[in-house]
Amino acid sequence: MKEASPLPPRLPLRLFRAFCDPNLRIYIEGDLIELHQERVETLGKRKADLRFAWDVLLLFRPGIIRPLGFTPHLNHSAMYRNYFKIGFRNLLKYKTFSFINIFGLALAMSVSMLILMMLAEQTSSDQFHEKKDRIYRILSDHEGSRNQYATSPQPLAAELASYPSVEATTRLIPGIGGDAIFEDKTKGINGLFADPGFFRLFSFPLEYGDPASALTAPYSAIITKELATLLFRDESPLGKTIQLQDQRTRITDAKDSTQTVALDWGNFTVTGVIDRERYPSHLTFDILVSDSSMPSLITAGKLEDRREDWTYFFRTYTFALLQEGGSPEELNANLNDIVQRRAEEIKADHTKGFKMASQPLPDVALGIVNNDTSFRLPMFAYYFLIGLALAILASACLNYTNLSIARALTRAKEIGIRKVTGAFRKNLVAQFLSESVLTALLALAIASLLLLALIPFFKGLWVNQFLNLQLPFFPSLFLGFILLAVVVGLIAGIYPALFLSGYQPIKALKSLSETGGAGKLRLRKLLGVSQFVVSLFFITTSILIYNQFKHYMAFDYGFQSENIVNIQLQGLDYEKLRGEFERIPGVSTISACDIIPATGTNNNSQIRVLGEQSDYRSVGILHIDRNFPENLGIEMLAGSAFSANEQLAESQILVNEAMAKELGYPSADAMVGLQFESKWGGPLLTVAGVVKDFRYKLLLNEHAIAPLMLRYDPKQFQYVNVKIASPDLMQTLAELEGHWKKLDPVHSFSYQFLDEEIEATHRGLFDVVSILGFVSFLAIFIACLGLLGMTTYAAERKTKEVGIRKFLGADNFSITLLLSKGFLQMLALSIALGAPLSYFVNKLWLENLPNRVDFGLGTVLLGSLVLLALGVLTISSQTIRVARSKVADTLKVE
Repeated sequence: MKEASPLPPRLPLRLFRAFCDPNLRIYIEGDLIELHQERVETLGKRKADLRFAWDVLLLFRPGIIRPLGFTPHLNHSAMYRNYFKIGFRNLLKYKTFSFINIFGLALAMSVSMLILMMLAEQTSSDQFHEKKDRIYRILSDHEGSRNQYATSPQPLAAELASYPSVEATTRLIPGIGGDAIFEDKTKGINGLFADPGFFRLFSFPLEYGDPASALTAPYSAIITKELATLLFRDESPLGKTIQLQDQRTRITDAKDSTQTVALDWGNFTVTGVIDRERYPSHLTFDILVSDSSMPSLITAGKLEDRREDWTYFFRTYTFALLQEGGSPEELNANLNDIVQRRAEEIKADHTKGFKMASQPLPDVALGIVNNDTSFRLPMFAYYFLIGLALAILASACLNYTNLSIARALTRAKEIGIRKVTGAFRKNLVAQFLSESVLTALLALAIASLLLLALIPFFKGLWVNQFLNLQLPFFPSLFLGFILLAVVVGLIAGIYPALFLSGYQPIKALKSLSETGGAGKLRLRKLLGVSQFVVSLFFITTSILIYNQFKHYMAFDYGFQSENIVNIQLQGLDYEKLRGEFERIPGVSTISACDIIPATGTNNNSQIRVLGEQSDYRSVGILHIDRNFPENLGIEMLAGSAFSANEQLAESQILVNEAMAKELGYPSADAMVGLQFESKWGGPLLTVAGVVKDFRYKLLLNEHAIAPLMLRYDPKQFQYVNVKIASPDLMQTLAELEGHWKKLDPVHSFSYQFLDEEIEATHRGLFDVVSILGFVSFLAIFIACLGLLGMTTYAAERKTKEVGIRKFLGADNFSITLLLSKGFLQMLALSIALGAPLSYFVNKLWLENLPNRVDFGLGTVLLGSLVLLALGVLTISSQTIRVARSKVADTLKVE
């Protein structure tokens, strides 16, 4: 028997058959195989296979490669113009479906564009620095901390600069707050102490001054262009002297206490001007003061001396510039080395497990940590917003997909004719994708107009007073928006394009009904159901959060807040101001405190019962005067108020019920006379009385009321609380302002009503309600648009059937029910799936919320009724119209 001829390797042979022109393959392939057989006999099978593969690669060249399916003379640009022309005509031909698709996509894209603008602004921060890729911020952390700190010990910068991997360091120290005064002009400011190394790291251009020397001399200052314009108008600010006065920054230290300072810091020479608005940065300041000014301020007792304090890491921002080629791993190793070498100096109760780490400057804007320089949205908030935008975009894309598949029967004959006349499937896919991209581009134009309305809405949100997002338009955003439109168009159109282009010509031309089967109908219903499930979730969540907001607004805080005005002291003497205000007839009671309870700010102290050896307890602390409990209607349960003797009163405290319960005392009376010692030293604190529990923390932060002590300390007072008894509030406020101006003509009269201030703390929650409500509106509106399109198409397809049924005696109600039945079942299925999902998902996050509102099936039922009502209204708008049409008109429809 003759031995079979050796076969060439299969993979190279398949590759050759894939790329070779079919007209040439029959000739070339035979020669290749014959040559391979000869090489097997002379060289062996292995070498012959390798030479065969090499020959195949050599044949991969123009003239042998198969054509791509287009004739050489085809004008591609004309072809694509034709695709878009046909797409535009189809949009005009099917106006209802075009409107639904374009407007739905426009609504979804406008939200996505707003989020893109927010991200673009936040990520543009600090991008102008020339050495940004080598600059790192030093973060601190300690055992038990929930988040890292943006601050670090003050001596760190000098220590870190000694390492070879570090080219330079700089430190920024907050604490400048008060007024900048030039002649008769005054401006409130906040600023930082900065060393000369600031400009070695950061590339802030100076409009006036020399960066090399601007922060060298003591009592020199760089101010922002805005401050320079206000103080000096059109004059050159260089060399001018400004006075820094009334430094009233609240200084938070490791003891979680505060002090208020109102001092004259002296005169400072302007050595530079920065136009900070042109250079967005996470560093916010009105003035930079040379840190060589600090020693004299410390000597004068106007600043705390933390220059060699390694335990205090709460008030200094340290930045390091790595050498060229340096790595963050080296920097982190340096930081670990410093922590180990300085372990004894760092050692303190609040520095257990202390460590430091580096953070790249470009990453600073992408999150927020403790003691950060400015407030901004953390990345998880952007993930949440992006998730909402994707849900809305997906709903709009599903609309396009759903309606395109529903219209498949209408376009089946068109597809069949195109295929019969020679169109390839890829040509049809390109045409349908061009239609979807054209739809998305038209939606982009409308979305741009909607965006102009969204921007003021977002800027008006309460939370934006802290975010301070201006939403400028960057040129790169234009390309981003176009790319978004193209991607959305491709995603929305890819499945309909593949589905429609897959029709067989014979079936498409022979019977239109054969092209759309039950499977496609089930797919359309599945897409519709998914839209309404998402809509129901958003509706239910919006109702729940709104109920939570109302619950907080009606909450009993345990004290009276009506007709009480809180006025900032701004360094003014409390006793003098109280004497002035007591002369006003409309004033009832006056008190003072350091922080306003239940508004988001709270301080703690560490105390324990005298004689006990147990650990110190962390308790809240509020500094008040003698009138505070009476002014706010806080009930005294046992003991008495502070003594009239100043010295005795400063060693007394009032405690709340929660503190008595935590210490295990059976009654409030048993607490009176008890003495406590503070972890931070000072006089023994004696309990003078026990007050009824009241809320002093945010409702969002605490479910049960925590232990609290109230202490008499006039040095800590920040606010005057004035209760107004007069029915004419505005007149009394005008008189209060008049008396204020007598004592302090420089500072403005800054006040806020207590009830409005408490209400403002929950405006962030109201913003969430507004955003989710808006998203819910978009979700249900887009879903209803899709449902409208489906019912319109179904009604048009069954118009002649309706006429025949009416001719045979069917009434309007039965016809309406017939046309609506499938869509009502879809709505019922959406509620059956969406209601349990909405309940359990919302139950999960609500369980972790303090002081939560009751959440039961009633909220889900209300959301379901809203969804059902909107769905039925949408369906009936078309089905009733067709059911009421005349028989003669329906039978004329082709």
